[in-house]
Amino acid sequence: MIMTRARPGGSIECAHHVLGRPRVQAFTHRKTRSRDMMKFPLLRKAGLYRLLVSLGWGFGAAASLFVAPAGAASSDYPSRAVTIVVPWPAGGTTDLAARKFAEPLAKRLGESVVIQNKPGATGIVGAASVAHSRPDGYTLLLASAETHAINPYTYGKLPYDAAKDFIPIAAFATNPYSIVARANFPAATVKDLVEVVKKSPGKYTYSSAGLGSASQIVMEMFKREAGLQILHVPFQGEAPAVTALMGGEVDMMVLPAGRAQVLSSGKKIKVYAVTTPQRFPGLPAVPTLKEEGYQNLQVANWFSLMAPANTPKAVISKISAAVNDILQDPHTEPMLATLGLGVFQPSMTPSEFARFVAQERQRWGDVVREAKIRIQKK
Repeated sequence: MIMTRARPGGSIECAHHVLGRPRVQAFTHRKTRSRDMMKFPLLRKAGLYRLLVSLGWGFGAAASLFVAPAGAASSDYPSRAVTIVVPWPAGGTTDLAARKFAEPLAKRLGESVVIQNKPGATGIVGAASVAHSRPDGYTLLLASAETHAINPYTYGKLPYDAAKDFIPIAAFATNPYSIVARANFPAATVKDLVEVVKKSPGKYTYSSAGLGSASQIVMEMFKREAGLQILHVPFQGEAPAVTALMGGEVDMMVLPAGRAQVLSSGKKIKVYAVTTPQRFPGLPAVPTLKEEGYQNLQVANWFSLMAPANTPKAVISKISAAVNDILQDPHTEPMLATLGLGVFQPSMTPSEFARFVAQERQRWGDVVREAKIRIQKK
């Protein structure tokens, strides 16, 4: 596991050895005058007050004998480093987005932000670990459409409840998609592509990053809206799927727009449209599917922060305010653009974002059910 710490001053510390260190204690002891002990009548009654004071113990040491409720220290949150669990491998777009965002977040929270990668099972491993962590705001999840809108439908049973085990805090980035094809595909526009495919139903194929991946589901959305029959060829990850496309083994696929921008500049693929309401800045000549007449096909993956259920409202509000402040910073858009990402707009309150996630779960779920996409866990 790799952990990265973004310090409030702006520096970033990457440490492989962090996992070998003792876990940070849940409570911070502070020096307090001995009269504060009087706040604990049980201590007075038990006669422990005089004993502890005679031994030179202050209130903080005595308080360590007790377990405080999760929200007890929410007023001074955060008082130590905050960990964001990324449920994907290091080096991918989601991971890089988290690391980019950690720096301004640490600056606004006034404490270090640690990135911890816990990949596995299309985000399930990391998401489950956060769902079952202490709800104190010090362990957050880098959540996305995969973890909270797709996995609940593609898997029969999850070790977490996407609707009940998390509190959505705020989204900060969008990952727009694009419809692409091999460089020699016989179509110049989306209209041409649809006509070519409809003339030969079942003849053409598309690759994806895997069964149940966002790239498969977005293509299924396009197929449904355009009335197309295209055969699905799943691969183990985006890289081999792209290789198959460029090699002519398959005809089409859905790619993140940033990745499509890089490949199209070398004329290795054709890019027909992007799936967002506005054109992608890196591909200004490429129309949106909305412009091409597909009004209902406006979709993008989103990256957000979520906390375990029962995290104090004051903590949720503080993190949400920090995220939304970052979204208004003029440096945020170019920072995310280097990864092919956009700023999530409009900024939302936690309750507004919770409604958005519920709507996304319904929308992605409808496509998964219609396409009968189901992953059997081994």
